[in-house]
Amino acid sequence: MLTFTGSSHAGAPAERRTAASAAKTAPGQAATAGELRDATLGYRANGRADSLVTGATAAPPLKKLWTRDSGRVVSAPVAVGGKVFRGGQRRRRHRGRPAHDARRNRCRHRQGSLAGRPAGAERAPGRGGVRGGLLYTQTARGTIAAWDPATGRQKWSLKLASATMQYPPVWYGGLVYLHDGRGTALALRADTGAKVWEAPLSEYAAAPTVVDASGVWIGFDSLGRHHLDLKTGAEPHSFHVPGVWGAYGHPVVLGAGAAWTRSDASGDVTVIAWDQKAGKAVRKLPADATPVFGPGRGYVAHLGKVRALYSSTYKAAGTCTSSVEAATVRLVAGGYVYVEDADGRLVVLDEKTGKVTWSYRRYPEPHPQSIILAEDDARGFVVPGIATSTSRLFVPSADGTLIAFGKA
Repeated sequence: MLTFTGSSHAGAPAERRTAASAAKTAPGQAATAGELRDATLGYRANGRADSLVTGATAAPPLKKLWTRDSGRVVSAPVAVGGKVFRGGQRRRRHRGRPAHDARRNRCRHRQGSLAGRPAGAERAPGRGGVRGGLLYTQTARGTIAAWDPATGRQKWSLKLASATMQYPPVWYGGLVYLHDGRGTALALRADTGAKVWEAPLSEYAAAPTVVDASGVWIGFDSLGRHHLDLKTGAEPHSFHVPGVWGAYGHPVVLGAGAAWTRSDASGDVTVIAWDQKAGKAVRKLPADATPVFGPGRGYVAHLGKVRALYSSTYKAAGTCTSSVEAATVRLVAGGYVYVEDADGRLVVLDEKTGKVTWSYRRYPEPHPQSIILAEDDARGFVVPGIATSTSRLFVPSADGTLIAFGKA
């Protein structure tokens, strides 16, 4: 799993740091200038998991520039400046974390061979990211490490005694937040890896960690979600949500002033918005995929119909429909909405008009009788996110390759 250090969401207080102020602090303690815009810094783009990349410069139509083999499966890439990072399950012996020149398909260096099976090797939702000038990785068995992305040298590493980890750590305000999949959440100093706090959780399970100024959020199947204090790990609110079930960890997304969770319990396929302070449900929408948020809009998919909703009124601003009744929005960047259509295509929509501006077939159209969930591909793998930076788009392909696109 990969995560860059720096900020969790453009405009958040922890991210309003200049390059000059960052230069006065240790790596990992402050966002760099390049991380505050036009960069995809972790799984689902940022620490809020809302899939928004502010200041993105990539614009369709696009053409394929290069591909890179990652083995059996490739993780969600992260991209900042002139580099893109990805993890994979290698067909060959080496299972390191290569850094690629975003423009030339040149492998600059490897991030070292990490101990243990790579996190998410079977489903590869994401393996880390970049913040504050450091690259953070973790393995499924609980080795967390920080690297210098320019040289590939390891800054620090920490091996947890017991862990089953599928989702990457999240940087916010100079700390790295994660949970071990075995009932414990942790906060680490981003510059040294020293433990700041540990907190008990209600369940042993995979689940993404998301963070904003309100705290640390972790959702679990059927039991609800945790909201932890950034500095102490104390739980100011306990949220128990009976009868709510979300595949792969009841994921939480922070957007439009609420904490959103997805449920597919007993045919009740919905996303629910929760008040971040009171913990009460404030909105419920039909959806079979995790929602995504852009400027003034939310994007919700249900049975292949992607609806753009004004986040102030939740009235429809446009729709896009899949021919196979399954689709997921992967990214909102630079005025465009990137939709993973389960018919095998990546479809890019104009954010204002909803019109298709470009599409690319990533894999063959599935058999008409295939059962496809919106956030899975035809093989049942969780489809990882995509990344963009410096006018480039980086897309994991179904055959385990990473594809780079640029201006046509």
